[in-house]
Amino acid sequence: MAGIFFLLSTGLIQAQEDAFRYLDSIEKKYSGLKDYMADVNVHFDIEALKAPDMQATLYFKAPDKMKVESKRIFFFPKEGGFFNPFLFKKKNFEARLVERSIYEGRKTVKLKLIPMNPDAFNKGSGLTIDVDRNVIREIKILPSEGREITAVIDYGVFDGFDLPVHIHLQLDIPPSEPGGTREFQLGQGGKRINGRVEITYSNYKVNSGVSDDIFTEKEFPGSKSRPR
Repeated sequence: MAGIFFLLSTGLIQAQEDAFRYLDSIEKKYSGLKDYMADVNVHFDIEALKAPDMQATLYFKAPDKMKVESKRIFFFPKEGGFFNPFLFKKKNFEARLVERSIYEGRKTVKLKLIPMNPDAFNKGSGLTIDVDRNVIREIKILPSEGREITAVIDYGVFDGFDLPVHIHLQLDIPPSEPGGTREFQLGQGGKRINGRVEITYSNYKVNSGVSDDIFTEKEFPGSKSRPR
């Protein structure tokens, strides 16, 4: 019995080491990415959310600063719609190699990531990684509390970096969910959010020296500025 337990433990350790090897390769690939800004267009195909296409400018600064600026009201699905190659840090997750497969004719691996401190709305993610390009092709938020989110990412090359040109989101979110999807609840009367969101990225500026000031809220009477 002890021998069987040892073999199982060794297998689990090996699976975790293999999973982290692929995450390490992605982080190494983007180690030179300090910041980017891009124009984004968001198209909603959701019955419960009647809205025209929306445009904005998205700013990112490594490792985790992000801001969206728009002249009008803007709904942006940050979970799955926002590209951050440094999101899946080893220190924050347990990782397992689930399988090796072919995705759209390319060699891929599927990983399962469980956060060290899961909560009601963050049970973990499933990643499909293109092992030749070291890019994440699909992110599937593990089903929890009746919600499912899947993001499929298409890339282009900008200043030597693979960056998204299109993110296809499939959403199935229960009504009145707190947290990251609150932007979908505006004016929807607590309806379930089910459908697709298409996000197009264009006009990239990479490593242009995005200022930290961009990520600080402007002060208004009776309020204080705070970083995002």
